[in-house]
Amino acid sequence: MAPYETRAAPFILMHASDSSSGYLSDVTFPDRFHRELSPAWLNYASVLGGARPKALDRPFRYLDLGCGFAHSTIVNAAAFPHAEFHACDFNAAHIEAASQRAARLGVRNIAFHEASFEALLEQDLPRFDFIVLHGIYSWVDAGVRSVVRQLISERLADEGLVYVSYNCQPGWSAEAPLRKLMLEFAQAAPGAIESRTGGAIARMQTLGNANFRYFRDNPSVADALSALAASPVDYLAHEYLNATWDIHYSVDVIDEMARAGLAYAGSATLADNHPALLLDRQAAEAIAALPNTRLRHLAEDFAVNRRFRRDVFVRGVRTSRSQAEALQFLEDMPVGCTTRVEQIETRATIPRGVLSFQQEFIADLRSLMRQGSMRIGEIVARLGGEGRSAQEIRQNLLFLVASGVLTPFAQAGGHCATGARRAVNAAALAALAGGSGDAANAYIPSELLGNGVAVGADEAKQALQWIAGDETVPCPPRLARLGVLCGA
Repeated sequence: MAPYETRAAPFILMHASDSSSGYLSDVTFPDRFHRELSPAWLNYASVLGGARPKALDRPFRYLDLGCGFAHSTIVNAAAFPHAEFHACDFNAAHIEAASQRAARLGVRNIAFHEASFEALLEQDLPRFDFIVLHGIYSWVDAGVRSVVRQLISERLADEGLVYVSYNCQPGWSAEAPLRKLMLEFAQAAPGAIESRTGGAIARMQTLGNANFRYFRDNPSVADALSALAASPVDYLAHEYLNATWDIHYSVDVIDEMARAGLAYAGSATLADNHPALLLDRQAAEAIAALPNTRLRHLAEDFAVNRRFRRDVFVRGVRTSRSQAEALQFLEDMPVGCTTRVEQIETRATIPRGVLSFQQEFIADLRSLMRQGSMRIGEIVARLGGEGRSAQEIRQNLLFLVASGVLTPFAQAGGHCATGARRAVNAAALAALAGGSGDAANAYIPSELLGNGVAVGADEAKQALQWIAGDETVPCPPRLARLGVLCGA
């Protein structure tokens, strides 16, 4: 496949009009960045589940279905300039804004499709190595989900990966009636969707007290209602007010994807791949005693009362691999620290509490992480030695990634100190310039990370001053280590 970035146009815009099948279209979706959509992140999650890793240094193809403003996918395209990205959404406002963002960043290896999924089926598209759907599967009807699975079946490459996020049971069992209440209040009110959503929340708050037995019998609902009242209206409208709003059991989604030729590989919520981080011993033993994988998978959802899943699937049934081969795949995965290295501490938060690590281990790990990202096998080898178990070091590293202390990377590497002061690529420079005046974090593409680096306004300004040659301003060490900046 020739590198897609050689095309002259910064983007391709295809128009198609079709029914939204009940999906809300008169208010745009919140513009958010999701790190889990990165090919590097998905590659890591799939390898934890036994899949063969993708060669991310070679050309590949990536499709985002229901992309919204495509924030994550544009940043990912900039982080993988040798790959070909496509982003599809039927909302014209989403596609127009996404196209403008890509043009501002100078990202040319992405094509935008203003189309329904049905219309996309008719397009002459290639096969993709990654297909992602975030915030889609629970919010469209069964017919659209069927079209999604047909797209996956027809357009996913062999051993390709699929990411699907969705609301799941049993975590929504107490709160699901709130959605019905909000929907009914919003439908009964006049005006635009934003005002109707706000009015619905206000009405719900007048009912949310112990005089209503539903709230008394479900104490957690009061906290949920308070959280709703504090949420942005555009988010609430898209989350709760679509004509379709389905909550799935994970085993049912696995069955549906199996009919499209996919096998469950793991979770992009990385901690969910490590039962020891989720379950106490009694729960773990009860689940382990169940007679098959399906029951154990479902029981774990009940054990943690899971309400949202980020599932990763692989095309075809995963072949059995030797323990040595699976271990080699895992040890080839690069990981690193995206925060200040000093923030790697002896205690890490996990779903069931806190993990503690030996001070000496953390001190040695900090020293390595200051050099940049490294493959897991190299870290294990360099931290090993007399009295240290390679297996325990590897487990510690996996748990640190699962807890968010460390992060999956696309490449092993660190600071490039040669040449003039510069951002590594034009997209990173444009993103820094845009982020220097923004109160919120900007996400700067990093080819080393294969994802977006969260950067605040002060750090972005410092980077721009350093690039401009201000001798009084030091190079931001984190951005140099993460491959965003290069030069002496």
